[in-house]
Amino acid sequence: MQPGRAELYFQQGSSDKVYHLQMEGAQDQWSVQAQWGRRGSALQSDVKVSGTSYEEAKRVYDRILREKTGKGYLVAQATANGNEAIAVGLPATKEQSGHTPELLTPIEEPEALLLAQDASWWFQQKFDGRRLAVQKSEGKYSGINKLGQIIPIDARLAESLGRVQAHGFLADGEITDSRFYIWDLLSVNETDLRIQPYEIRYVHLTQHFRGVSDVLRVCETAMTTKAKRDFVKKMHSANAEGFVCKNRNAAYAGGRAGQHFKCKFVVTASFIVGPKPEKKANDGHRSIAVYLLDDSRHRFMGTVGVPDRYRLPKEGEIVEVQYLYCHPGPDGKLIQAKYFGKVRDDVALADCSVSQLKVKAGDSEPTES
Repeated sequence: MQPGRAELYFQQGSSDKVYHLQMEGAQDQWSVQAQWGRRGSALQSDVKVSGTSYEEAKRVYDRILREKTGKGYLVAQATANGNEAIAVGLPATKEQSGHTPELLTPIEEPEALLLAQDASWWFQQKFDGRRLAVQKSEGKYSGINKLGQIIPIDARLAESLGRVQAHGFLADGEITDSRFYIWDLLSVNETDLRIQPYEIRYVHLTQHFRGVSDVLRVCETAMTTKAKRDFVKKMHSANAEGFVCKNRNAAYAGGRAGQHFKCKFVVTASFIVGPKPEKKANDGHRSIAVYLLDDSRHRFMGTVGVPDRYRLPKEGEIVEVQYLYCHPGPDGKLIQAKYFGKVRDDVALADCSVSQLKVKAGDSEPTES
């Protein structure tokens, strides 16, 4: 049980704010305090929780960190047990980077397992993180989100990237709270690798990034039939999100090019938060109503409970929801839907469509979650 301290900041336009967060205590008497305001001015302060267990204080501390970094705050400094979340910010503007991320095509597990027998396909783990490309140009580091927009990255990730022996690069991957998992290298030292087969790009990736830092991880890749089958079993045992099937002969292609696949063990989709239907408006539940685009209409998909540890998403925000399946038909609703605190600022509204849905076959009665 260790105390924690984080110094965060937010700079955008004329706004220049700081947020200080501390977790302190001993035995079962822990507290979380915060101070915030404009840089250089007198700060407001508040005790978020006091006289509580370490576990509860850590939960509150981590929740506030997630909320602040989710709103665009960057971590200037954080100390504790070394497990603070790596922060990636919101785009300061909608400036496009010029890079279009390649998106994966979803497939079911039986179809993916057939690829294990084909030497052209390699398997990698699908992480429950956020899509991120990072670039180094003229000694500066920046991130690129799923929409191709430039976003800031925090000092801990930039410091790790600074250990890479290259004066410039563009690397693609997925970021979690603790690591940046890299699966592709698109350029290095002014050499464009996009036209090269993936297996060549992967060789360059391992040469430049493997073993550089614990924060940077080159994705483990299964290449032989036996290795791929064992890998899938390992992913199931580890309760991983799923796995990815990469075509080793493919050049890089932006957008959903249909040449690489993802197989998820759990089903998730991006939904639009909207108004609760009248019969649900005053039900007393801490929940949100979620919608999808269905041709020209916003289709109500059901309500989803929001645990106390997460802030209540606002109408108009896009959230990621896990569910078992959706009933078929024009008014089918989600079954066993769960919200895990993911508000997506890197998903376009147009992508929140019913085409994402996994529909239960042979069931005709729509039921609400």
